[in-house]
Amino acid sequence: MTPYEREYFVSRIRAGFYIVKLRDFDVKILTPTAEDEFFANQVFMESFDRSRGDDFMTEDEMIDWLKEKGLWSDEEDQKIEDIGKEIEKLKIEIFNARSNVKLREQIRRYIRAAEKALVKLREKKQDYFTNTCEGIALQDKAAEIFKRCCFVEGKPLDFDLVDQYDLFHQYNVQILADKQTRELARNEPWRSLFILKDELKLFSNPDGRLLSLDQKGLLIWSRMYDNVQESMECPTEEVINDDDMLDGWFIVQRKKAESEKAKSELEQRTQNEKISNSDEIYVFTDSKKEAQTIESMNSVNASMIKKERLATIKAKGGAEDKDFRDQKIKLSNMQHQQFKENFRR
Repeated sequence: MTPYEREYFVSRIRAGFYIVKLRDFDVKILTPTAEDEFFANQVFMESFDRSRGDDFMTEDEMIDWLKEKGLWSDEEDQKIEDIGKEIEKLKIEIFNARSNVKLREQIRRYIRAAEKALVKLREKKQDYFTNTCEGIALQDKAAEIFKRCCFVEGKPLDFDLVDQYDLFHQYNVQILADKQTRELARNEPWRSLFILKDELKLFSNPDGRLLSLDQKGLLIWSRMYDNVQESMECPTEEVINDDDMLDGWFIVQRKKAESEKAKSELEQRTQNEKISNSDEIYVFTDSKKEAQTIESMNSVNASMIKKERLATIKAKGGAEDKDFRDQKIKLSNMQHQQFKENFRR
């Protein structure tokens, strides 16, 4: 994005409205008021109930129907989850490869491919959403909000004069993508404005009108970048300016925090003297997520020992303590130490 493009987008966001140019006139689209949102949500509830009365399916019912017809499957749901995890993993990898330009660009291509596959799957799942109670209600809600926010020369727009779907499309394409918002948030001219937020008014929305999606996004990312800069482990400017690498840094920081929290909670659960002085602690859980957290708390050495023990059990069909290699080494060391002590006497 060029400096003049950033200046244009920042000025548009600060103005608090969008302009859609039609053939005969311009439509000014304001942000809604709290009252507008209330009435729009009321329309949603009424529309949902009406659709239920007309025997339309809910989103959950539609998913069940799609599965019955073979149009969607649990495997595809799992694939969506797996791709999401893979993208997280790749973003950690690109952050870790930040000093290796060739490798990180290769990882970036993998990220884009995974994101594309994820979008394709989600779009397939959402194909029938517009015909559900929720889908119909959301369309009616959006139409109500739109009717309340569109003006021509200060007067409410007469929607009989326009193609409502075309108008909404032209408005919708003006909303910035997340990548664009992030670039604005960390660069001039917005950066200086945000620093001076206590001395000036950032947005010119008319009184009573709420923040737009672009305004909310810009504020959120501005605060996120502030938090990054204030972090004790603040990454380099190169990482901050690279969305994929910074996402990787965010994930690494989140996992560190989760691990520290889990460790603290586990320590509280194992505070009695008998447990705290043990070489090994076995923690039982029915939760897959908690099991993963407990597993992540093992040291590299502990993880290797666990892997070796599982391999021994699998090979033998069962095992005793003395069958494990780490225990054999431990016993050998104890015998060696005992021999040394006896020799000294």
